[in-house]
Amino acid sequence: MAPKRDYYEVLGVKKNASKEDIKKAYRKLARRYHPDLNPGNKEAEEKFKEVQEAYSVLSNDEKRKAYDTFGTAEPQPGPGAGRTTWRWQEGSPEGFQFNFGDLSGLEDILGDIFGAGEGARGRGRGRNIEYQIEIDFETAIKGGTRDISITRDIGGKPFTETISVKIPAGVDNGSRIRVPGKGGEARKGGNAGDLYLTVKVRPHPIFRREQNDIYVELPITVYEAALGARISVPTVDGTAVVTVPPGIQSGTKLRLRAKGVPHLRDGERGDQYVVVKIVLPEQMSESVKKKFEDLARTIPYNPRLYLEKYLR
Repeated sequence: MAPKRDYYEVLGVKKNASKEDIKKAYRKLARRYHPDLNPGNKEAEEKFKEVQEAYSVLSNDEKRKAYDTFGTAEPQPGPGAGRTTWRWQEGSPEGFQFNFGDLSGLEDILGDIFGAGEGARGRGRGRNIEYQIEIDFETAIKGGTRDISITRDIGGKPFTETISVKIPAGVDNGSRIRVPGKGGEARKGGNAGDLYLTVKVRPHPIFRREQNDIYVELPITVYEAALGARISVPTVDGTAVVTVPPGIQSGTKLRLRAKGVPHLRDGERGDQYVVVKIVLPEQMSESVKKKFEDLARTIPYNPRLYLEKYLR
């Protein structure tokens, strides 16, 4: 039998972590791996069991003290009605077994996470509903609200309603928005399930997003590239001005600080990058071509020198 992972490692906390830190870590992991949110995912199911087992020991002062001393635990029934004696045994072949009765306050913790707390014990909970919502690029960056129509079972019959959903600033393709209590109706008067909206962002005609940065291409003339210029460029906040230095090369990136996407957690914004693209005139008269020929003779240069050693 493979050895069990260290319980502190399972919860991602240090060995001197407080009970509150352990509880917070457990809530976070229980939300991530709960079977209701990962239907059919065996790996998530095993992770959830592992997290429960670790929390059952580290949240109990007596069990945690013995675990810190011996490294493993095996509960054994002891003498006396209504009493349990815990025998801690190094390298137990059976490992540690437990039941939900060992987890003090487990239902309160899961209730806080999934909306099935004290008032819903013994009663069913409605199923969660998954919807996809499509939003435009600007709404994904700045946030906003969207009215959507959803259909769910109320009283055993399909019921369609329109709800207003808050879109957090900074969401991206694949982001999930939770709307509590807007899922399926519960049995026996329990709590309704939740609505989960998966975000799809429509592409923008000129902006491109990479993580929290925004990119836009800036076409410039050969004259602006040679002589430099100050050019107005669009951003999600409005118009900004960039300085194009003389002699700039095509493909150069000019940065506009804090003009990108706000981070979902702390709101700190990424940057916008203006990518320079030198564009020649679409049509040139013979006289213009003659001037370019004269320029080529006057200022000859070869930008492909670095390729010559690879030529055959």
